[in-house]
Parts: sequence; structure tokens; C-alpha cells
Amino acid sequence: MLPPPAQDWEACDAWLRKVDPEPANMLPWRCWHGVAGTRLHRPEGFGAGMGAIRNVAYPQPLADAEILRWCQMRRLNEAETDFTFQLVKSMDQTFLQIRNQQITEDLQHTFRKK
Repeated sequence: MLPPPAQDWEACDAWLRKVDPEPANMLPWRCWHGVAGTRLHRPEGFGAGMGAIRNVAYPQPLADAEILRWCQMRRLNEAETDFTFQLVKSMDQTFLQIRNQQITEDLQHTFRKK
């Protein structure tokens, strides 16, 4: 895949941050992206009196049943299912840590004292 034009800064930034999983990890990668639409979120609102108000939705872990259903729909054998399940849970845990850190930083920025 060729890089985007140099003058398109957003496309260049996205292209440089692109992640290409190793071929052996494509199945769990596809599973994680396929199941991500079923993720539940916990909404929470924050306010500071008459000041800023911010509502956020904290992502919740992917349901085990959804991951197993995805594997079952693709007719994966037991070894493939176990490998996919373990790797998807690990990827999801990393995603949750990163996303919660982003939310925390956003809230700190929103409610900073000027």
C-alpha cells in the first residue's frame, strides 16, 4: 500500500500509526474488530457547579459469549477457538487500559483550573 500524499496531514498521521498484525494473528484481530460492535458502555456524567459538564461512556470488556459465538460462526476448531479467545481477551484488556487513560486525560483537561 502506497503512502498518502504528503500534503494530507491527517491521512499521513493515520498511515504512520497503522497496525499490521502478523499473519498468524489475523484471526484474533478480525474477531476483536468483529465483536467490538457488541461492546457495552457505562455512561457517566461529570459537572462542576455552573462550569463545565462532561458526559463520557466507559467501555466495558467484551462478553465471552460474543467471542465464542464469533468463533462458532466461523467454525473454528477447539485449538483455534482457544487461541483466538485468549488473544482477543488480551487485546481487549489493553484497549480498555488505553481508552480509560484517554478518558481520564480528557476529563483532567476539561476540568483544569485556568
